[in-house]
Amino acid sequence: MFAQNTSKFLKYYGKGKMLKFGIFFLMSLVSGFLELMGVALIYPFILVIISPNTVNNYKIYDWAQSFFPNINESSFALILGGIIFGLFIFKNIFMILILLYQTKFTTYWKRDIAKTMMKYYTFASYKDLMSISPEEKNFFIGTIIPYVIDGFIVRGLNIITNSIIILMIILFLLIKFPMAAIITSIFVIVSMSVQNKLFKKKVAEIASKIASIQSTYNKILLENIYNIKGIKILSAEEIFYNKYLSAENNLKKIQVNQTFYATIPPYIVEIFVVLSVLLLGLIISYKNGGDNTVLVASFAVIAAALFRIAPALNRIQSAIISINASRNFVRQAIKRWEVLNPESIKDCIEDKVLPITFNNKIELQNVSFSYVTNKPILKNINLTINKGDFIGIVGLSGAGKSTLADILMGLLPPDSGNILIDGNILNRNQYMALRKKIGYVAQEITVFDMSFMENVIWGSDGAPDEKRVVKVLKDVKLYDFITQNYDSGINAKPFIGTTGLSQGQKQRLSIARALYRNPEIILLDEATSSLDVVCENEITDVLKELQGEKTIVAIAHRLSTLRSCNKLVYMKDGEIVDIGTFSELSAKYEDFKTIIKLSKIEDTENLS
Repeated sequence: MFAQNTSKFLKYYGKGKMLKFGIFFLMSLVSGFLELMGVALIYPFILVIISPNTVNNYKIYDWAQSFFPNINESSFALILGGIIFGLFIFKNIFMILILLYQTKFTTYWKRDIAKTMMKYYTFASYKDLMSISPEEKNFFIGTIIPYVIDGFIVRGLNIITNSIIILMIILFLLIKFPMAAIITSIFVIVSMSVQNKLFKKKVAEIASKIASIQSTYNKILLENIYNIKGIKILSAEEIFYNKYLSAENNLKKIQVNQTFYATIPPYIVEIFVVLSVLLLGLIISYKNGGDNTVLVASFAVIAAALFRIAPALNRIQSAIISINASRNFVRQAIKRWEVLNPESIKDCIEDKVLPITFNNKIELQNVSFSYVTNKPILKNINLTINKGDFIGIVGLSGAGKSTLADILMGLLPPDSGNILIDGNILNRNQYMALRKKIGYVAQEITVFDMSFMENVIWGSDGAPDEKRVVKVLKDVKLYDFITQNYDSGINAKPFIGTTGLSQGQKQRLSIARALYRNPEIILLDEATSSLDVVCENEITDVLKELQGEKTIVAIAHRLSTLRSCNKLVYMKDGEIVDIGTFSELSAKYEDFKTIIKLSKIEDTENLS
C-alpha cells in the first residue's frame, strides 16, 4: 500500500520532477562517497602518526614522492591530515549544497502543487466548485500540501541520502574489516528493528488521527473567525471558545506525541553504538593483540564509521516516523486528485475567448438545469431580455430565481436548451465574454480591507482609473459621503464589519464596483433583501437612474424593489408561470397576490 500510494502521488503531482530526483540521487551518491573517503583515510593517518615507517607500505606515499622528492614520513602525515581535514570541509560544503538543492526543490514543488490546485479552484466550472467548501480548499493548500511535501517527500529524500551513506561505509568495512562490517550491519538491522517494533503501533495510531484532527481544528478555527457576528448575537462566545480550545488541545496532544516519538531514536541508537563499539573493540583486540599500531588505527576507523552511521541512522528513523504520520495526508491528496482531476483545467487565455456583441436581445430557449440527476431546478425556461429592459424576476424561495441568474451569467451551463445573444447560440468558450458584459451585485455585501478606490476597482485589469472611480461613486450617491467623512477621500479605508458604513452604503459601494467596468448588463441577485425600507428605496432610486442606459435584471423577494421594472417574470417550482406587470399578474394569480401582500405593496396599479 505504501509503495502504491507513493507511486500514485508521484504520478499525479510529480510530473516533471523525475530529472530533479535523478540529480538528487547522484548528489547523494557523491556525498556517500565523500563520507566513505573521510572514514577510510583515518586508518592510514592513524598508522602514520603512531608508526611513521608504515608509510612505505602505501602507494600513495610513492605517488606523493614523485611530486615532492624531499618529502619525509612526518611531512606526509601532515599532508594526509590536511587532505582529511580538507575532505571533511568539502564534504560538509557539498552537504550544504545538497540541503539547498533539496530545500529549493521541495519548496518549489509545494508552490507547483498549490498553483495547480488554486488553478482548479479558480478555473473549474462553478457547478463543480459549489461542492467544495472554503474550509476544504484552505485545508488542502494550507495543511495537506505542507504535510505531504515536508513530512513525506523531504523525509523520503533524507532516507535516500542517509541510506547511501550507511551502505557506502558498510561496504568499505566489509572490504577492510569483514567482521566489523558484519557487526555494524547487525547493529543497523537490530537498531531499526527494535525502534520499529517499539514505535510502529503508536506511530500508526498517530497517523490515523492527525489528518482528521487537523481538519477539524481548521474548520473550527475558520468557523470562529468568519462567524463572529452570529456568535455574538447568540451570546455563544464561551461555547465557541471552548469548542476551539478542545480542538486546539486535541491537535497539540497529537503533535506532542508525534514530536516525542520523532526525538527518541537518537537515544536508542546511542545505546547500540556504545554496545557495538565495546564489542568491536574486544574483537579487534583479540585479532590484533600483538600489534598496538594496527589495533589503535583499526579501532579509530571502526569508531569513526559507527559515529558517522549513528546520526544517519537517527535521521532515517525520524524520517520513517514522519512518513508514517503523513500517510493519511498523502492518501487525501491522491483522493482529491482522482476526484477533481485538476489537469482537466485549461489555462484561461484571453485570445482563446470568443468575443460576443449584445445589440438587441438575450434569449433563453427551453433551458433546463439540475444540480442532481432527476431533480430539475429549472424546467423548460423561455425568456427574452431586450437591450435596455429593466426586468424583475420574482417568486417564493425555491422557485429557481438565483439558479436562473447563474444561467444568465454563464456560471451554470444548461443541461438542455440554449442561450442566444442577438440570435446566435452562446457556446462555452463565450461564457467569459458574456460575464465581462455583466456587472453583478450579490445579496451578501463584501467590503474588503482596502480603500474605497481599491474596493471599487477590485477584480478589474489595468491601472486604476481614478476619474471613473469618482464617477461611479457619484452615480450611486456615495461620493459626497466619502469626501465629507474621510480626510483621505476615496483613498481612505472604510471600517470593516458593521461600523463605518451603513448597509445601504455598503450596497451602493457594491453597485459602484459593478458599474466601474462599464457593463452593458446589471444583474442584482436579492441585492436589497437585507436592507431596511429606507436603504431599499435609496438603491431603487439608483437603479431608476440607470434604467435605459443599462439592461437591468433584478431578482427579489420584496416586490417594492422592482416597482420600476417594465416587466416582471413570475417563477414557481423552477418554471416561468407568466410574464407581465404587477397588475396583470395579480389579477390572474392568487399566489402572486399573496406575494404582493407579503411585500406590503397596496397600490399595485401605481406600481405597475
